Amino acid sequence: MFHEFIFYCRELESFLYRNQIQEFKEGDHDSFFAEEMLRYIQAESLKIPQSEKQKYPDLPWEKIDSLWQKDLARAYDYIDLKMLYYICAYEIPKITKTIKLESR
Repeated sequence: MFHEFIFYCRELESFLYRNQIQEFKEGDHDSFFAEEMLRYIQAESLKIPQSEKQKYPDLPWEKIDSLWQKDLARAYDYIDLKMLYYICAYEIPKITKTIKLESR
């Protein structure tokens, strides 16, 4: 059930690690890729039944399902790149770690 969701989370994690990304810059392809991966993560999250999500109450499901809209969107068609990096570098690894630990 979580296979694709976790797959995209791990892909985004490894992308940052492999490319040693420390920040996103305006117009950079890395930030576009990260945004797209978050969209995939959101799409997969929306497929997970609420009953399954309740098994992981520590995860920010509401933020994931809304694509971190309140955190990322700062103005029309503008993404807060520092927040994008924070979500990718800190929030996504917490998600994969939480699901991995609780699924044992």
